[in-house]
Parts: sequence; C-alpha cells; structure tokens
Amino acid sequence: MFSVKDCCESIFLCSKLLLIHNLVMIECNLFQLLVIMTTKEKQKEAEEFFFEGLDCWNEDDIDGAIECLLKSVELDPEYVDAWFNLGNCYYSGKGDFETALKYWQKALEISPDGVDVWYNLGNAYRERGEHDKAIESYKKAVEIDPKDHESWNNMGNSYLGMGDHKSAIENWKKALEIKPDKVESMWNLALTYFKLGEFALAIEYIEKAKTYYPDSWRLNELLADVKKAKESQK
Repeated sequence: MFSVKDCCESIFLCSKLLLIHNLVMIECNLFQLLVIMTTKEKQKEAEEFFFEGLDCWNEDDIDGAIECLLKSVELDPEYVDAWFNLGNCYYSGKGDFETALKYWQKALEISPDGVDVWYNLGNAYRERGEHDKAIESYKKAVEIDPKDHESWNNMGNSYLGMGDHKSAIENWKKALEIKPDKVESMWNLALTYFKLGEFALAIEYIEKAKTYYPDSWRLNELLADVKKAKESQK
C-alpha cells in the first residue's frame, strides 16, 4: 500500500519531470527559432551579394562579380542562381571552362531542372567542338522545356557540326514551329539547303526571313548567290 507521503512524492516527481520536459521543449523551440532567424538573415545577405555581383558583371568587373557571388554561395550554399552565374562569369568572363563546368554542375545538383544551366552548358560544349556533349545538354533542356526554341536551334547547329544535316534541319524546323519568326533558324535552313543544292528550299527560307528583314544585305547577298547557282544548274 502506498502512503499519502509516497503519493505526494510521486506527484512531485512527475511534476518535476514534466517541468523539465517542458523546459527542454522550450529550449528546443527557441533553438529552432534562432536557426530559422539566422538562416533567413544569411539568405537575405546572400541575396544582397548576388545582386551586387550582377551589378559588377554589368559594369564588366568580372573579378568583383566573382567575389560577390562566392560570398553569396558561402552564406547560402543552396543559392542556385549564384552558382549558375559563377559559371557564367568564369566561362564568358574568364574563358575558364573547367571552373565554369564545376559551378554549373553544382547548380544542377541543387536544381536538376535548370533549363538555362543545361542551355549554357550546351553552348559551351558546342563552342569547344564537343558536339556530342552539347547535344546531350540541349536534349536535357528540351526535355524539361519542350518550348525552348533556343535549345532546339542550337542543337541543330551542333548536329550540323557533326555533319548530320538531316537532324540539323529537323531541329531548326522544330525551333520554327515553336517560334515562327525565328530568323536565325530560317537563315540556318536557307544556308544548309543552299549547300546541299536544294535551291528552291533555300530561296523559300530566305524569302521568309526577308519578311522580317527586307533590307538585310546578308539575306539579299545569299539570295543572289542561290539564284545564280540555280541558274547555272539549268
């Protein structure tokens, strides 16, 4: 049998344990709140450095841009746009593909659906003549966004670089399906058809492009060359 004293001691002990539990919970909640507040402060500071980096980029201060963007990702390691723009700075500003690749890949680790990252990666590979890797990157971009006419167009350019005219033409036509006024794709098609001896098709795409740029000397010069080649074929 428990005495009244024993019951009182048990109640006191339970109350004490409950109080300790509540105090621990309060401390945990306060710690979590402090972490959240600190994280938000860091994210805000990271954003400030990010936009400062963009300002430096616009002023052609590449080193300043890189310095700000590095501070940004140090404060917020999940800041995808900062990683992406670090890659852009190193590639376009420094001509350092290897470092750019590292930062672009970091952006893709955080956000694999980054169309702009895949597109820039494709452009970098294409400019280096690595057309197979460029095509792989562009394909990733259009898988994520099938309406990305820039990736379709540039994928066509890479297929052309590999000598695959059929695939190049298919991709340029796809770009035009999405953006019917894409003169760049019209030019690519006209020039390629000209080189393939498909003069009627070349003229067709030159005429389409001329509806947007009727006074373009490049289009008029290409049209004259195609017509001359077509006449000489008779």
